[in-house]
Amino acid sequence: MAPFETIADGVHAVRIPMPGGGLPFSLAYLVEDDRSRLHLVDPGSPTEAAVSTLLAAVDALGRAPRDVAAIVVTHLHADHAGAAAAVREATGAPVLMHAREAEALNAIEDGLPVPDLQAWGVPEERRPELLAVTSAPVPPGAGRPDALLADGDVLDIPGRSVRVLWTPGHTPGHLCLHDQGADLVFTGDHVLPTVNSGLGLGGPSVTNPIADYLAGLTRVGELGGPGVQALPGHERTFCGLAERCAGLREHHLRRAREVAAHPGGTVWETASALTWTGGWDALAGFTLLSALSQTALHRDFVERGGLEAA
Repeated sequence: MAPFETIADGVHAVRIPMPGGGLPFSLAYLVEDDRSRLHLVDPGSPTEAAVSTLLAAVDALGRAPRDVAAIVVTHLHADHAGAAAAVREATGAPVLMHAREAEALNAIEDGLPVPDLQAWGVPEERRPELLAVTSAPVPPGAGRPDALLADGDVLDIPGRSVRVLWTPGHTPGHLCLHDQGADLVFTGDHVLPTVNSGLGLGGPSVTNPIADYLAGLTRVGELGGPGVQALPGHERTFCGLAERCAGLREHHLRRAREVAAHPGGTVWETASALTWTGGWDALAGFTLLSALSQTALHRDFVERGGLEAA
């Protein structure tokens, strides 16, 4: 089996194995420029397998490690940025990320506040299991960026016009990339073909991640015309980006309306009254903490008038 799949002219997807028993792989992308160099998007997990898989793909494309010109990470999570430092060491290529994501890395390194489980109304006997999964260490292997990106920047990829889109929500500095000439949108974890990404998973934010995410969906959805292909961070590439963005938007607005129908009470009481795919009673540990966190975010979104503004 080839170590990569060609998605479009000069754009290749590489499946990077993911440890942990969840999703089996993330998707990294190697983008060729007109000087025979490669630009890497999302190197993947902090494992030797990730680095060897990427270097095998580089070799299969007839390039050497020194031909990798840049490493762009869509966001700070380990399954996307974890191999960045090791790939930088192997290739000499600089690591680029959004400036807000670099700030989030610093905040995580300084230590994030623990959720106030008592204020959330979590029963005392359930608090230890949640406290055990509240830590958020700096993603291993992410490394510090060599250059920072901002919304609207055009990446230095000779022969291509690839624009940076700041799409916060999943994390504060998540970014997407729009290859305008090739009708490609690299969506990271902002838009996946079937999975609904969690929100607010990159440290504190002064804005509401739900509102941020919905705004990003509108921007990205406007790029999803006929012939446009989405290149996400997991699962598979897909078309129908505008329709998928609309579906994700409705998913979160539906959840917000459900939260609004249960005003008052604690976050725990509200969450326990909502509809969960596997049922409320099946949630435990990280999945329970995530459910409570998402409920708190939707509640804040509703209280800030998000439903009325949507």
